[in-house]
Amino acid sequence: STQGYSSAASDVYKRQILRKLKKGVYHMLISNVIKKCKERYDKKECKHCKDCSFGNYCPNNCEVCLDYLHFPAHVPDDAPKRKYDCVHMADFYTCKYSCRYTSELTYAIKKCSDICNIDELRVLSFGCGPCTDLFALDALKEKRELSFNDVQYHGVDYSKDVWVNIHHDIIEMKKEYMKVSFFYDDMCQYIDKLAQENWTPNLIIFQYVFSDMQKHTLTRNINYFIKKFAEYFNSKILPNSYIILNDINLSRRLDGGREYFDNLQEQLKNTKYHKNHFYNDNSANGGYTYGDTQPVNKNYFDLSDLSSFSPFNTCASAQMIIKKVK
Repeated sequence: STQGYSSAASDVYKRQILRKLKKGVYHMLISNVIKKCKERYDKKECKHCKDCSFGNYCPNNCEVCLDYLHFPAHVPDDAPKRKYDCVHMADFYTCKYSCRYTSELTYAIKKCSDICNIDELRVLSFGCGPCTDLFALDALKEKRELSFNDVQYHGVDYSKDVWVNIHHDIIEMKKEYMKVSFFYDDMCQYIDKLAQENWTPNLIIFQYVFSDMQKHTLTRNINYFIKKFAEYFNSKILPNSYIILNDINLSRRLDGGREYFDNLQEQLKNTKYHKNHFYNDNSANGGYTYGDTQPVNKNYFDLSDLSSFSPFNTCASAQMIIKKVK
């Protein structure tokens, strides 16, 4: 996409960058991590997923397990609810979804204008999973669209056993300018600990968090977390810091969590915000309305080696971008 570039020269530069990305000239973190996930998944020895925690209910197909996780109504009647609890599913998930989710966050980060002027990014990532927000920042730096010199990345996720291989890959392959730390903790407990520290983020990302919480967490616990986070944000976060909320474009009644975006924003002080959604090519009507329609929904990355994982070649999320103004 060349959306937002005003001159012909910028358009030419953008096309050159995209050609280089397709050819693999840039050594992006996302490409390296996906390669490791694909190698691991292709060599996995559990022919019948014998080590799957879903036990006898395992369909021997990680894509089906992910469908059970994303759509609990699809789970067989006598089976337990599916959760993120399998390293093979994590590798499959990263190969299938990370290019889409990294693209969605790339569009969102580019809307955070003050990030362009920050030398040191301090990123707090809730529900970090395979770290698609870190992938997006790395891709933008490789393309010279962001000029920060350092990024301190604090990834928070309760599922250590699921993401352990991918997080190990990221730490092993991270760039010199990256300082990466993972915190395997409940988000409510972590926010209380963070409030006692001197470290404060200037970019906070909720990546497909609230839709997952809607499926697996009691409403009162979600509201409690939002309250605790708002208290932390209002008292600790400095002006010109951003929150990016990126999630499936569905309401709570459809097992999404989009209303929580607004619940969170309403409890924040001294902020301005913007809502948008991508046109969903896989929906008959283009998806649900949420704020403005993002004019471009194209995936930024080459999917040619991932055909066996059926990755999506377009973006489809709902987003809210919040800036603290004073």
